[in-house]
Amino acid sequence: MGFVFFFFVSWLVTVLFSVMKKSLSFVENIFVYLIILIVSVNWSWIIFEEFKFLELSRQPLDYTAFLINRSISIPLIIVITLNAVRSANVNGKAYLYVGLSTVILLVLVKIGNFLNITKLNNWNTMYDVLYFLSLHLIAYFSLQMFRKLKKEEVTMS
Repeated sequence: MGFVFFFFVSWLVTVLFSVMKKSLSFVENIFVYLIILIVSVNWSWIIFEEFKFLELSRQPLDYTAFLINRSISIPLIIVITLNAVRSANVNGKAYLYVGLSTVILLVLVKIGNFLNITKLNNWNTMYDVLYFLSLHLIAYFSLQMFRKLKKEEVTMS
């Protein structure tokens, strides 16, 4: 059941990203996606495998559902949010987008817990909130750095 749900969510997020009006360029979207993917993969490795704060299911389909969520849904939701934030003309709207994105990501985590894809050992929901907000900040600041480097490269030539 968990595999079907997370597979559906990943396709829904992918379609939403494909049809939405993007405020970032193709290269910027890919850059942010890859940065968040790298952080997400390393974070999950440290938290699940090294510290064992959370326990993953040993069922192959449930583990695949976790991988789909970690590798497709989370980074794409962050990229969609960053596109929405960049197109927002009011700061309050941008904060609303980040808050809504964080709530959606928390709901996905809770559904994963409910479907026994992950099991909490020494973990708190507040840690997830901090993690998702950190992902948003990492995406925003890495995009700023990328744009600055791109602008410097153009002016240096």
